[in-house]
Amino acid sequence: MDHKKIVKILVVVLVALGVAAGIVAAVLYGRYQDLKANPIQAFETSSGQGTVIAEGKAFAQPTEFVRIDGKRYGKNPNVVSILMMGVDWDGSQERADTGKRSDMVILCTVDLENNTIDFHSIPRDTRTTVHAVDKKTGKIQDRTYLTKINHAYALGALHSDEAGAENEMLAVEDLLSCGDKLNIPVDYYLSLELRSLADLANVLGGVEVELDQDVPGIGSKGETVLLEGDNVRHYLEKRKDVGGEMSRQRHQQEFIKAIARAVKKLGAAQTATRLLPKLEEIGMQTNMNLDQVAATAGVLDKIGSIDNVSMQTFADESDNWPSKMHDPVLDTDVYYYLMDDEELLDTMLSLYYIEDGNV
Repeated sequence: MDHKKIVKILVVVLVALGVAAGIVAAVLYGRYQDLKANPIQAFETSSGQGTVIAEGKAFAQPTEFVRIDGKRYGKNPNVVSILMMGVDWDGSQERADTGKRSDMVILCTVDLENNTIDFHSIPRDTRTTVHAVDKKTGKIQDRTYLTKINHAYALGALHSDEAGAENEMLAVEDLLSCGDKLNIPVDYYLSLELRSLADLANVLGGVEVELDQDVPGIGSKGETVLLEGDNVRHYLEKRKDVGGEMSRQRHQQEFIKAIARAVKKLGAAQTATRLLPKLEEIGMQTNMNLDQVAATAGVLDKIGSIDNVSMQTFADESDNWPSKMHDPVLDTDVYYYLMDDEELLDTMLSLYYIEDGNV
């Protein structure tokens, strides 16, 4: 995708997160309003034929069904999944040679019919099926490993960032299938280098979060602090001194909300003025086109407050997490996060399927 178009896309998303749609740049205004009114037109649905008219808008109907525990479910073709990744890379050739890693993995589920958005953090150490990738061609191989989900990006990134993202999307698809019980394509992604998040916060004049626990070097529980500079990465990436991986997942979610609030406070004009020059320097990649991002932004705009967006973390299957097992990629014993299969299945059915009685 053209780099300047990416910059436009980011501005639209950031503006729509916290500012009225009417302030979006005039060149995008008309199209944005059209997509906001009927967002499904921006996406090719993976299942469903025909349409039903609801409040003047056309939505596809389910045609793909599964039976779980005696109940029949139809896959909702009006729901889109976007994988958001924060890539850990320090800019060194050494890290590039060993594979960049996706330290932040968030599944964003957008219901275009009901105007809801759900974020679910996937722990980077989640054990799942990951495909091998040809380092020379970037082609995803049939050979697989049972390993950490963030190894998917690392294996693909040995060829290119695009191959890393595609392999990560496939790994998440394998995870969400719940042992081939479901079919949930992950067609879209947005990735950003974690080292750039501090720059993003700085451009916005810092972002405020209320600490849910004591964070050494930043503040105490209940305190509202301004995140900027080095303490952004400390807040987002530290886990050993803040209670482990689950605490880090919560911090990542709170940071997303804080960015949205900062944009709303700053206003559209100042947001565009401050962010445009900086966005040129941020290593962001996406396979979404401008219409698709604008349609998603329109759903965010309808939701209103970012506090109305659901943000969750998947549960693990054991109180004894993490579990130590042999890793075939690293050829050593490592600690894994084991997904609670029952909780995952229930969540995926609620987000991506409609029980037959409601179809």
